[in-house]
Amino acid sequence: MRTARIARRTRSAMALVAGAALLGLSACGTDTGAEPEGTPAAPATSSDGGGAEPSDGTGGAGERTRIMLSTDLGLDDASGEGALVLGSDALAALLAEPFGGSADCEAELVLAPGAAPVDCLGPAGIESIEPTQEWVAHGVMVPAESDVRNGSSVAVLFSTGTALPEAAEDLLDEDVTLTGLGFGSVYGMDPLGAEDVAAGTLQTLTSEFSYVPVGQMADWEDVTCQDGLDFAQFETVDCEATTAEGTTWDLVVAPGTYVDNDQGLLVGIDRTSED
Repeated sequence: MRTARIARRTRSAMALVAGAALLGLSACGTDTGAEPEGTPAAPATSSDGGGAEPSDGTGGAGERTRIMLSTDLGLDDASGEGALVLGSDALAALLAEPFGGSADCEAELVLAPGAAPVDCLGPAGIESIEPTQEWVAHGVMVPAESDVRNGSSVAVLFSTGTALPEAAEDLLDEDVTLTGLGFGSVYGMDPLGAEDVAAGTLQTLTSEFSYVPVGQMADWEDVTCQDGLDFAQFETVDCEATTAEGTTWDLVVAPGTYVDNDQGLLVGIDRTSED
């Protein structure tokens, strides 16, 4: 394995700590219908927030799958031919950065849907910065800034454990672009009904504080979901978003227990499903 040890960069640390504190303060209730208040900006490089995590171990029974969506990879999407590749050292640094600790990744990651995932060891939590937690890295797509319909960019989805659960593999589909939003430490403490998931999903689509804001890409008006979510199980539910113009988009929605322990949603938008 290759090892990457990085010092917490002042700018990154300040942004992460401030964002986590503000998200935790603004989302301490269970009402997902209100926009998070007081948050100055969306997280720029990884999806993390504040709150209490169920456990800080290494993937034992009963632990929630924690995730990190990293969108700023420091790569030029337009350079070269074929799929972009993130070296093992760069991948490890990306995983370690929010914790200010160290991480090890076994191989380079090909940034293409369907490419082989990469196993890593990384910090189990902010207070456990040495690589003691198993993580797996997947190449995923996120909406491009210009248009959710036609554009996408590469990103990395880290999740705890040795593989993404089969019930959530549709997040890796080449036509699915990901975004997410944290709502606070108590969100998802109890299983969410379908209406609660729909309300949180609509807020994720419309919020300027989402990890990849898509509120200006479509006039999102309504979301319906086929089922609720239990955050103890990392799986997706099928939802459908409708715009003010009457177009519909297929969605897949998963629990979002983000690395800094903010609870929220991870939303996949099928960019080929517009009617």
